[in-house]
Amino acid sequence: MPIYPFIAGLVAGVVAVKVAKSGRLRAGLGDARQKLRASGLATQNNLRQAAVSGLDALASSSAHLRDKLNATQVGATPAPETKAATASAAVSATKPAAAKSASVRKGAPAAAAKTRAKAAPK
Repeated sequence: MPIYPFIAGLVAGVVAVKVAKSGRLRAGLGDARQKLRASGLATQNNLRQAAVSGLDALASSSAHLRDKLNATQVGATPAPETKAATASAAVSATKPAAAKSASVRKGAPAAAAKTRAKAAPK
């Protein structure tokens, strides 16, 4: 009885070695590797496109909201366009997004206090 598992293992080992040495296994593994790589690249491209689309939507909506908030400030009157205002707008448009948001955050409490002071009845 103890010899049957040994014989079964020996036969399985011989079959496994023959299959491993055959070219069909290597070709099958090569095909599987190529399919997996192509699938990974497609997934990576889809994720990249989704991230870019989401960031574009975020930038667009924040710009729209910023314009809306600037247009509806209490007591604000539109200032005439000057060369200095146009130049500062061009400089702020070329700032990176992180620098823009940091400068907006720095000035937000002061701007809100000024707006509240103007809106408060005297």
